[in-house]
Amino acid sequence: MEFETLTKCPFCSAKEIVLLFKAKDLLTQKPGEFFLSQCQKCTLVFQNPRVKEKDIGFYYENINYFQEPKQAFLKKEKQSFRKNTLSIFKDFLKKQALINHFAYGGKNAFWLISLSFKKALLAKSYPCFVKNGKLLEIGCSNGAFLEELKNLGWQVKGVEMSRESSQYAKEKRGLDVQNKRIEECDFRENEFDVIVMNMVLEHLYSPFDALQKIAQWLKPKGQLIFSLPYFKGFEFQFFKEFTYGLQLPTHQTFFSQPILKICLQKLGFNKIKFYHQAFDRDIVVSSQNKYQATSFWFYRFLGYNRIVRLFFIKPLVFLLALIGKTSRLTLRAKKRATSQKICV
Repeated sequence: MEFETLTKCPFCSAKEIVLLFKAKDLLTQKPGEFFLSQCQKCTLVFQNPRVKEKDIGFYYENINYFQEPKQAFLKKEKQSFRKNTLSIFKDFLKKQALINHFAYGGKNAFWLISLSFKKALLAKSYPCFVKNGKLLEIGCSNGAFLEELKNLGWQVKGVEMSRESSQYAKEKRGLDVQNKRIEECDFRENEFDVIVMNMVLEHLYSPFDALQKIAQWLKPKGQLIFSLPYFKGFEFQFFKEFTYGLQLPTHQTFFSQPILKICLQKLGFNKIKFYHQAFDRDIVVSSQNKYQATSFWFYRFLGYNRIVRLFFIKPLVFLLALIGKTSRLTLRAKKRATSQKICV
């Protein structure tokens, strides 16, 4: 296994780089020690030294990115009547939020009651509807979200690096999905009205080059929507090297809001907004990681107690999301009518 050392920041090219901490591969438990560093000028956080790109595939082996969707459906069938009723009510509010706040129909009497779901759907990467619109999802997994968007009226295409997941999306869902890395894609300039990319950018060795490429595929006034781990969130600051979202060495870069905003503005985007996700698993698994390392009872209490998860962690994460402090971030931006073709 070979490492490479970056002598300058991937964003601002500054050479003032300091080590934040070392961490192990807590996701797959594979051997090795990995290094998270930070640029002292722009504050970008990234692996340095890092595993060379030719060797990183080893750390993706045995990660269960592909899950047979039918298992989730079977589990749902066994839910209690109360849970099924609640699920039906949530689905109804979600549909009304899409109709009233995302242009999937005309506004109706449920505009006000569905307003509470609007922010959640913004954080979950739902685009505003465009008639006859073309949508690309990068990192579409088994195609569940892409299929939902297709059913909502989009003309969809997908890109997925996992052969197993892309095959399922094509064969079982009938979707147009390419089994490629983003660096290998060659879509036409101004081809898409929307590009969605969830939890992908942090994996890339050249993320700023990828953003420039994506910007070219997007039509003027098109929507760019993507999510990623957020290093300044509560979970990262509290759990540090034990944070579930860290996932070294496969996560290469951790972006701040100012850096993302600067890069996208230079690529010709405006209306850049950030939404924090409420994902309680980040605290739960981070607590489990910390307990396994320290055996401290407090982390067992947070990581393994279902009552604590339901009545303390879930409400806490919801409140953290409201005030913009969780460690999962969704960015939404629009490409200007006349875009600059430069990047940082």
